[in-house]
Amino acid sequence: MSYRAGIGGALAAVLHMEPTEPHIVCDGCGLRRTVYTKRGAPAAWFLARKPAPGGEIVQQADTQGLDYCPACKARRKAAKEVEL
Repeated sequence: MSYRAGIGGALAAVLHMEPTEPHIVCDGCGLRRTVYTKRGAPAAWFLARKPAPGGEIVQQADTQGLDYCPACKARRKAAKEVEL
């Protein structure tokens, strides 16, 4: 999964970066999605190492897998159907 750790305000200032919360990134289009619920806790799907709702994780032999958002999942499915 394309997980990106969060960076707090103080560290971000030292590194000249923007502070961010932990999130996942779609390997197809780059869409960012938080891994936290509205209550501030990690989402159950994230803790269970499952794809975000509507998304998919495609396992790769040499990596942990590629993570796709719902739109990229639909594009991948359509592309596979065209190949057939």
